[in-house]
Amino acid sequence: MDENKTHLVFTPTSPAQLSFIERVDNVNDELVDALRIPGMQIIIYGPSGAGKTTLLINKLNQLYESQVITRCMVGMTMEQIILDGFDQLNPYFTSECVSSEKISISSDLKLSYFGLKTQIENYFQEKSQRLLPMQLTPQRLAYYFGHSNNCWVLEDFHKINEEEKIKLSQIMKVFMDSSFEFPELKIIAVGAVDSAREVVQYDPEMKQRVSEIYVPLMSDNEIAKIIYKGEELLNVSFKSSLIKRVQRFSSGLASVCHYLCLNMCTNSGIYVTADEKINLNEDDFDKAVEKYVKASSDTLKEIFDRAIKVNRVRKYNNPHIILKAILQLGKDGLTHNEILNKIQKTIPDYPAGNLTTYLKQLQHTTRGEILRYDKNAGNYSFSSPFVKAYAHCLLTNQAKKNISLDEVQIPLNELTKIFIKSFMVQFDNGK
Repeated sequence: MDENKTHLVFTPTSPAQLSFIERVDNVNDELVDALRIPGMQIIIYGPSGAGKTTLLINKLNQLYESQVITRCMVGMTMEQIILDGFDQLNPYFTSECVSSEKISISSDLKLSYFGLKTQIENYFQEKSQRLLPMQLTPQRLAYYFGHSNNCWVLEDFHKINEEEKIKLSQIMKVFMDSSFEFPELKIIAVGAVDSAREVVQYDPEMKQRVSEIYVPLMSDNEIAKIIYKGEELLNVSFKSSLIKRVQRFSSGLASVCHYLCLNMCTNSGIYVTADEKINLNEDDFDKAVEKYVKASSDTLKEIFDRAIKVNRVRKYNNPHIILKAILQLGKDGLTHNEILNKIQKTIPDYPAGNLTTYLKQLQHTTRGEILRYDKNAGNYSFSSPFVKAYAHCLLTNQAKKNISLDEVQIPLNELTKIFIKSFMVQFDNGK
């Protein structure tokens, strides 16, 4: 049996390769078809942690020799994104780094590229900031990308301001028009949102030339396949009841599944493929959860703080009211009407419009993405069971002690115990 490192099998913070699984519901086929169609630009969207990047990178590795990935951040301009893409092409225009027979770049094109690069650096020295020279047009950028046989991936593009998204749609159009000369040329924008238009605002005329691919949360069956692959690669065995627990805790998030499985293995001293099969049990799982909660406590607090933050005094403390109602209803997957009816039992005049507005806000990064919306089922739920457990502990402690949320302190061991207990109640009830 080949020896594999545990941290390369279960990868909660990076795209899975060894344990990559094919997605169902035609998601794989849609992506592969879009990648193969010349000139087709691509928008990949769906919940955070659903495996969008893992799916994309694995399919690109199958179809492309290489790709340029720009990781977008809040506040970045389109000019900064273009410069990042331009900079990352540098190795493909350095003769020593070009080894593939497919990539043949002329001396004139190299001179053109490095001439522009020098001009950018001169601007930087003079102005103390990097500026986009007039010569680096979208057409020129497409020309460089085309000759290097690269596609351009824009990760987390949903974080960019709306006006910058409009600029990208125009660059996409240039890449489309250049596809006759460079069939593999394309931009792939990836965003953790519920609709493709929240990633990129493009013109209606481009609709037939942009493929919108939705990557849903993983099914229980897909989560199980990750675990089965891990078992095979590391020579370990997870009890069937343990697999069900991981499925429930993961709540469709591949990243949580990877994290829990990694914790179970490393807690048991499994860092590479075992010589003899090792069985993992419920105790290993509980310790993995405890370790996850400990590592995530600051993140959970930040998510909740951002969710309930009130910038100015209003008649209703909308985020607090909505989250409290969802927790009191005590189940996952709630419709707008179910939440509204629950709120109006204690606040009869609470406006439906407020609920609509804040349910949308609570899915956004500015509110910590504490909620998610399943557009197929038409219901809302917490983004992960860990976030739900933290919110439940905080609001319960606040109500018991009659203090402000800022004063509530939750010991890690209490949070872990409450979370496992609440989960086991659901598990025993078959939910």
